Amino acid sequence: MIDLYFFLVGSILASFLGLVIDRFPEQSIIRPASHCDSCQTRLRPLDLIPIISQVIGRFRCRYCKARYPFWYALFELGLGLLFLAWSWGWLSLGQVILITAGLTLGIYDFRHQEYPLLVWMTFHLFLMACSDWNLIMFFFLVLGIMAHFIDIRMGAGDFLFLASCALVFSATELLILIQFASATGILAFLLQKKKERLPFVPFLLLAACVIIFGKLLLV
Repeated sequence: MIDLYFFLVGSILASFLGLVIDRFPEQSIIRPASHCDSCQTRLRPLDLIPIISQVIGRFRCRYCKARYPFWYALFELGLGLLFLAWSWGWLSLGQVILITAGLTLGIYDFRHQEYPLLVWMTFHLFLMACSDWNLIMFFFLVLGIMAHFIDIRMGAGDFLFLASCALVFSATELLILIQFASATGILAFLLQKKKERLPFVPFLLLAACVIIFGKLLLV
């Protein structure tokens, strides 16, 4: 029963973070209440059940039949499984916060081509509260501040996310993370038919997940 509780907490949190991704910062995340973006119909409680309501409705609004983005259900399922892994003792709280932050920031960056500083800061403060601080974290914070004011060919958000990673990984693991993320990012860019900007945070998150779950498999 406790496992189901953790899964529900994760999927409900994902539902809320999906709202943040859609609305922040142009709109309030409190008002108006959740509604269909197509027909503006206010969603009822049964329409807001994570994953289940979307699967039953075949990923469409049950009022106007407009299709919902598939990433909502995947995000809810992913965070549900993430919290389930935490309840089983496979992941630490810091790892859960880092992956949740990476998913939220990565999806936001893909959709808006921006890095929401306030959203990152909220996750980072939670991470600082449950982790030991270190000089590497402050080093990446300084780089993030510099990148905000000076063009150093890398976004400030990338350094800020690395500052969060520094609270979870060792220095050696961070070097591996950066190398893996850079290699996959370059490969993805080369495989693009139309060369466009690629957000780097998703590749940093991918590298972080490879290290975290790779360590689990080796235990």
